[in-house]
Amino acid sequence: MSKGQLAVFVRSRRDALGVTQAQLATTTGWSKSAIEKVEAGSLVPSLEFAGALFDALGIPYMYRERIIAALYPGALDRILGRTAALPDADALADLEYLPYPAAYLMLPEGDILGGNAAWIEAFPESAAKPNLFTYLFTEPSAREALVDWERLAHGFTYGLRMMGPISLSESKLAEIVDRCGAHPDFERMYASDPPLHEALQPVIRVAAPGTGETRELCIKIDKPHLPHSPWLTYRLVPVRVAEPVREGR
Repeated sequence: MSKGQLAVFVRSRRDALGVTQAQLATTTGWSKSAIEKVEAGSLVPSLEFAGALFDALGIPYMYRERIIAALYPGALDRILGRTAALPDADALADLEYLPYPAAYLMLPEGDILGGNAAWIEAFPESAAKPNLFTYLFTEPSAREALVDWERLAHGFTYGLRMMGPISLSESKLAEIVDRCGAHPDFERMYASDPPLHEALQPVIRVAAPGTGETRELCIKIDKPHLPHSPWLTYRLVPVRVAEPVREGR
């Protein structure tokens, strides 16, 4: 990632939050001059400064590693040790212990590195299209399987637009955009922010292939730490119905 890409990202994120450079400086504990230099592309922040920016700008934890890896090539390997690029047979077997749909994802690019049997059963066509964007925007059955397709697709596309330029190569980002650009909704989603109340809604409805029976699943995202891995575990957990409180308790 270039200093220019970081500059654009920090400026756009600060503008989206509606805060000034002075306010960002106060929140991070760094000088306004330092903020100006980062936004001008003349300063790469230290790890400590980057952490303060992440907190102040509300950068989700799952994206922070990707930004650090792009800002400081090789730093994560030196700090955490080398990690596997792909899940091995043991990691894939772990997914099969989960009784609900689960997959290993790379975000923001959406690569699907592996899914369990419940995932393939819910989204059978994703096996032949191991990328979320390819599945969402080029596979017609995705709209049938995902009742809340609009909300989910817009959320992933927003993440790609915000995080792609600073965590992916230009060629990788361009390839995803070109691949999905023919879809009539992609350009609109890529150019706009999803409504905040939708972005914070973790429950989606998934229709079973063949029967169309709908169930509510809650999105839960975990990050493997031991062993440390670059991918995320994306789980779709059945919504639990709260038991009524009995009198006398």
